[in-house]
Amino acid sequence: MDNSRELEIRQRIDAYVKGQLKEEEIQELWNEFAKNPELLDVLELEVNVKAIIEKNATQAVPKSKIYKLPSWTWHAAAAAAIIIVALVQLFRVDTPTNIDQFVVQQINPSEIETADGVRGKDLRITTADSLLNLGFEAIISGNEDRALELFDEVINNYGEEPYGSKAFLNKGIILYNEGDYDSAILAFEEAAERVEDSRMITEKAYWYMGNALVNIGELEAAQEAVFQAYQLDGIFRNPAFRLLKKLSDDLGTSDYEEFNTPELE
Repeated sequence: MDNSRELEIRQRIDAYVKGQLKEEEIQELWNEFAKNPELLDVLELEVNVKAIIEKNATQAVPKSKIYKLPSWTWHAAAAAAIIIVALVQLFRVDTPTNIDQFVVQQINPSEIETADGVRGKDLRITTADSLLNLGFEAIISGNEDRALELFDEVINNYGEEPYGSKAFLNKGIILYNEGDYDSAILAFEEAAERVEDSRMITEKAYWYMGNALVNIGELEAAQEAVFQAYQLDGIFRNPAFRLLKKLSDDLGTSDYEEFNTPELE
């Protein structure tokens, strides 16, 4: 972010904490932080934000009264305002928001599982490893049909772990990207059931299964699958959290007590 942009954000937050923004201007500020969460990092300062929020929460301040912040406390107040804005956005879904905004549109090919030996630079490659690697190469080359054939060969002939779960996960990713969500769900379910000692494969299987279920309108089943991914506390925890909130709102089962708020990064 350039200096002029940062200055503009600082000025708007300063006006916010002084009570000088109109309702539509506050909404615009919230939307900006929701769209650009990296802005939270720009103004994050070395202050005890939680202590500030807790202190402010215990003090009843009349809405009509505006306090002019001393210069030495501006940064602390701004940081508190940012966190408050972020928390409001986290637990709120505006009416125009569509659930499609929370769902994965296309799964990146980098999510495809290959042979462990490739990543570990181990030269001991099995036939199943080779098939997985050839399937990945076929996807990169744009030949998804060939990739499906290779992954099916792994499933049919080398279904033991870890090859079975990898092949089913990869197959599900291809089918998801092709819009065949029903078949993708079956593949992700197989991956989740077969996997033995890979937390990453388990998390991917449940997360993408949940997304596929949303796409076919099975929101309750989607909520269960996404919650399984969320509980694993891995790389999909934050997007899973946001999708869970939206699903809870849409299903009318908003109960946030079972969720732990992800730390703002």
